[in-house]
Amino acid sequence: MNAPSYQIPREIIDEIRDRSDIVEVISECGVPLRPAGKDYKANCPFHDEKTPSFSVSPHKQIFYCFGCQTGGNVISFVQKHEGKSFVESVEWLAGRIGMALPTQDAKAAQASRRRHELENVSRFAAQYFHRQLLTPTIGGTALAYLKSRGVNDETIRQSQLGYTTPDRRGLVKVATHAGFSIQQLVDAGLIKNDDHGPVDRFRGRIIFPILDDRGNPVGFGGRALADDLLPKYLNSPTTPLYDKSKILYNLYHARQEIQKSGSALLVEGYLDALMLHQAGIKNVVASLGTSFSASHASLLKRFSEEVVMVYDGDAAGFQATLRGLHLLLKEALRVRIALLPPDQDPDSYVRSNGADRFKDEIEKAVNLVEFQIQRAVRQGALRNVEVKAQAVKEIGFTLSNVENQVQLNEYVKYTARELDVGEGALRLELRSKGIGRKATNGSGAPLDFQTSSDRRQLSPRESVEEELVETLIQSPELIPHVSDQLQHENFTRPDLAQVVKVLWEANSSGKSVDIQELIDSSIDDKTKAIISNAIIQQRTPPNSKAKVDGCLRKFRQYLLLDMERTLRSDALTQGDDDIDTLEQLVELSNQRRQFVS
Repeated sequence: MNAPSYQIPREIIDEIRDRSDIVEVISECGVPLRPAGKDYKANCPFHDEKTPSFSVSPHKQIFYCFGCQTGGNVISFVQKHEGKSFVESVEWLAGRIGMALPTQDAKAAQASRRRHELENVSRFAAQYFHRQLLTPTIGGTALAYLKSRGVNDETIRQSQLGYTTPDRRGLVKVATHAGFSIQQLVDAGLIKNDDHGPVDRFRGRIIFPILDDRGNPVGFGGRALADDLLPKYLNSPTTPLYDKSKILYNLYHARQEIQKSGSALLVEGYLDALMLHQAGIKNVVASLGTSFSASHASLLKRFSEEVVMVYDGDAAGFQATLRGLHLLLKEALRVRIALLPPDQDPDSYVRSNGADRFKDEIEKAVNLVEFQIQRAVRQGALRNVEVKAQAVKEIGFTLSNVENQVQLNEYVKYTARELDVGEGALRLELRSKGIGRKATNGSGAPLDFQTSSDRRQLSPRESVEEELVETLIQSPELIPHVSDQLQHENFTRPDLAQVVKVLWEANSSGKSVDIQELIDSSIDDKTKAIISNAIIQQRTPPNSKAKVDGCLRKFRQYLLLDMERTLRSDALTQGDDDIDTLEQLVELSNQRRQFVS
């Protein structure tokens, strides 16, 4: 669902945040928090680790991971963990506490009410289908089929699998008796009208509910049990709740594992996804045979850095598959392809060979360019000029979607070598497609971002800057005292300079700085993490003012030293070593000594 176009008043956001206990929300999102003194700890949901470094403070309503330096408040946690925008996160939290949000127009309010009604209809239908499956006299045949395919009771329960009888009006009768209207059932895609009146859309089928990002059923897929019931697989039509181009099957259950591993497995069918998940391979989603869309790619980008497509070798569907993979490249995702043996799909492979063998196949997955080259070679590209020319054209189009210039350069060299074509000719093919994008570091992170694994030792000046910023965040009432004396440009660390800029801008309104409100504002993740880390630390000094003044004295020394160095450098450059320059240097040096403690 697209983010609403209305603005939520600040006081409403503050109330929602204050009423949403961060410990409860994080726990409900599947993170197993454990008490650790006044705080809570857990293994971080945003990166793999064995020793818990994810800390949550119920008193300060802040989370911070000391491993991957991710932090924020309850709203920013929902943003990152659930892959939502700020407004969507506020809406999610409001829905959790049963708080209505204001809208700016009656049309939006009406659409919201209609969506809520259809959610209730779909939830009712999912429960009805599930009861049908678990009733032996009704769903016995369907349940036996699922068991024959290796689906266990836990998977049936967790995925809310269901069954509908061949009765033309089974759901119609039950749902209308429960108070739902025929129009609501039609709008939810559950029934349709024919010459004999309203009839169930899904009849005589095993039902696979399709869940949204809150775990609510918004659409359904049905697999026919009888061979003469066509089509074999039937999906919900587009409705106000369900758009097949914007939802991936099993993402609700897979997103946490995708986020932790940084990789998503992309398969085609319901059972492919379910059986892999059942086997312990939980970072799997399914496209359900639909064309992979830009919205799908954007959705996966929220949670993952890499997508591994499990390809069954269907040559007829290769070009359609390729178009979808190009959309992933445009999102700067790494794309690999895992090739299964002939006549094997993920479902049958994992049942026949086990999860470990399947993981081995994933480990052997090659990137998209390597896959295309291997395919071209098998088709005779090294012997046939026409095949080679077509391969270069296809690979050239793939490379035109690669954003990272370092990767692009290496791919060009690799392709030219493997296909035995001139590198210049391949680059000419790329130029014809308008290649000339700005290089990135490939991860989307700022170039000066330091992770826990490459963090260097801070210089004395950087330590002073960090200590000063941390104290100001813990004691924001001192910001006016410092902002009158320092500018954010005086800070040498770019990340701290950005935090100081945010603090100074918040202070410029004349009101006291609300740190929680700062985290809610549109600042980057690095800034949120620095603020959150400072808040969650337990080393607030007894006299913050004295600590700030001490940092300021040291800071002035560094600023005066900067002026000395600049003056010397200018004098050397211009050959200006007269007595005035010497006197200025002496004066600066004397001023600097006054601040030596």
